[in-house]
Amino acid sequence: MGLGHYLFGFSGRINRAKQWAVLLVGLAIAILFGVLFGFTIGSAPLVAIAQHKSTIAALIASPQAHTFAVGAGLLYLLAFYVNLAVATKRLHDRNKSAWWLLLFFALPLILDIPAFRFMPMQFAYVADVMRTVREHLPPPPQLAEPPAVIIGRGAATIIGLWAFVELYCLRGTVGDNRFGPDPLAGRD
Repeated sequence: MGLGHYLFGFSGRINRAKQWAVLLVGLAIAILFGVLFGFTIGSAPLVAIAQHKSTIAALIASPQAHTFAVGAGLLYLLAFYVNLAVATKRLHDRNKSAWWLLLFFALPLILDIPAFRFMPMQFAYVADVMRTVREHLPPPPQLAEPPAVIIGRGAATIIGLWAFVELYCLRGTVGDNRFGPDPLAGRD
C-alpha cells in the first residue's frame, strides 16, 4: 500500500502503528500552525484585544487573518479527509465497516450541540468575571450549565473514549477478514 492510498484511500486495512503515526504527524502540524499563527498575526493584536485597545472584529478584518484563515481552513479539510480515510482502514482492521464513523465522529458532534449553543453565555460570563476583577467588584453569581449540556458532553466523551480504544488500542482481526489481508501477517 503506497503513501497515497494510506492517506487518501478508503479500502484495505492498517494497523495501530499507522493510526498513531497519523495522530503524531497531526499534532506536529498543529504545533507548526501555532507557530505560523504567531509569525503571521503575532501576539500584539491578541494582547491589544485583552487590554481592550482593539476588538476581535478588527483582528478578523486584517489581511493577515484572512490569509491565515484560508490556509488553516484548507489544511483542516485535508486533515479531516485523511483522518476519515485512515480511521476507515483502521475500522476495517477491526472487521468493522466505515459506518462506525458516524457513531465515532458524527454522534459526538450532535451530542455537543447544546454545549455549542451555551457557549455565548459562557463567553459573556467570562467577560463579566474579567470586568469585575478589573473594576474590583464582587464576583458575579456562578454560571450553571444546563443538564442537556452536561449529559451531551458526558455522552460525547464516553463515545470519544470508546473510539480511541477501538482505533488506537485494540489489535485488529488476526488473519484475513472481509476487508483484506492482515497488515501484521508474518510479524508475529
